[in-house]
Amino acid sequence: MEDVTHLVHRLNRAQGQIEAIKRKLQSEQELDCVKTIQQVKAANNALKRFAEAYVQEHLDQCLRKGVSKREMEKGLQEVISSAFDF
Repeated sequence: MEDVTHLVHRLNRAQGQIEAIKRKLQSEQELDCVKTIQQVKAANNALKRFAEAYVQEHLDQCLRKGVSKREMEKGLQEVISSAFDF
């Protein structure tokens, strides 16, 4: 990948949310359940946005490299399967 700055920024955002949750849990302050869950949701959304941007970047690279449609479809099927495999 060429310029990954935007991807790193997205990961930093998710990491910041997670670190804020950790600090709250480790502090002596009383936890606000609603605010904590909102931060969990924000971290989850930040990771989703990272994943979307990462896949888009990967697809763009595949197109630039001339990867065959069949190879791209196979790769996308694997990504989708792993993303929804619980």
